Amino acid sequence: MSGPRIIRCPSGLLPPGRLREVGRHLRSGGLLAYPTETVYGLGGLVEEDPLRELAALKRRDADKPFLLLLPDPQGPPGLVWNRCARRLAERLWPGPLTLVLSDPGRAFPAQVRGGSGGVAVRMSPAPVARQILAEAGAPITSTSANPPGGTPARSGTEVLEAADALDADDRLWVVDAGALPPAPASTIVDCTGRDPVVLRAGALDPSELREICPPAGAGADVDGRRPDTGENEAGVGDGPPDAATKDIRILYVCTGNTCRSPMAEVLTRARAVQRGLSGVRVRSAGTMAYEGSPASAGARTAVGDRGLELDRHAARLLGEDELEWADLVLAMSPSHLAAVEALSRGRCYAEVITGFAGDASGGVADPFGGSDDLYRDTCAQLERLIEAVLDRLEPGTDG
Repeated sequence: MSGPRIIRCPSGLLPPGRLREVGRHLRSGGLLAYPTETVYGLGGLVEEDPLRELAALKRRDADKPFLLLLPDPQGPPGLVWNRCARRLAERLWPGPLTLVLSDPGRAFPAQVRGGSGGVAVRMSPAPVARQILAEAGAPITSTSANPPGGTPARSGTEVLEAADALDADDRLWVVDAGALPPAPASTIVDCTGRDPVVLRAGALDPSELREICPPAGAGADVDGRRPDTGENEAGVGDGPPDAATKDIRILYVCTGNTCRSPMAEVLTRARAVQRGLSGVRVRSAGTMAYEGSPASAGARTAVGDRGLELDRHAARLLGEDELEWADLVLAMSPSHLAAVEALSRGRCYAEVITGFAGDASGGVADPFGGSDDLYRDTCAQLERLIEAVLDRLEPGTDG
């Protein structure tokens, strides 16, 4: 078995020819050791084969996901960029800041998604890393180049020593940029909830973070609110989730906000309480709602059969404030989804509720003007869909 291939870049940058070789290697499923702004990282594309090989190489526990380095600040689709995450990225990227973002639609494989549903991402300022990411045109995984429990490598020589200890073969290429200067670990900020939570202080001053993104609630910026842990600089771990503290904000959208979405709102709220998911928050809105309109009589009857009530409901017109508030927007039909996407311009994660729940029916039909029995049927359909939605969102369901 031959060992890793070494690619040297003594000038501090990869020559164009070597860079193209590295890109082809990554696209073929290969793994790469490369210098970041702190230590040498190990990684590959976010695809099944390189993820499996990287986990085996690092002898990685399944509950410790890999961090992603991004080629650009827009990030891949599927992640939820709330206002705080966007502000921090705009001010501090590229730099030693790792953001944990929600992936409510599970767009990313389990190897990069923590138990609480977050994906850790960063934009590295390291010139070679940025070259490689630009050439790849896609995120690459990053974990420290060391055996489990070992010291992260800070030079090409230390990478080769680690590769030997890890029994790496020629599927691993090493980009050797020499010794890296000492540097503090990146700061890790969890942006999956209502307020930012510093999971690791790292290189950045917490007061700077608070200045950029002042917490909206009294419980913000408390280290260790969740049992997520940073493994070491080039990787971040995510401990077992706590369903009682998971903070997920769901916004249901229909047309007038008098039938489907308010029924979904009260049904979800009640079912979350039954499941003990105290962190689930729910709202509803309509794309053509008349502000303050009451829920329809059929909707009140249908939820009343279940011991719930919509007597105090007042319709809300969908706007940017609601979309900014939400972690997950569930639309009742494709046309509602199109309205959400046009208004949000990609700033929130949205799906048709049936698609998110794994139902192929294509949406929930409008019962407006129909009989009480039609409303009851719609309410029963929503109950089934909401059960599937909560199955996907409840912490700990997929590890």
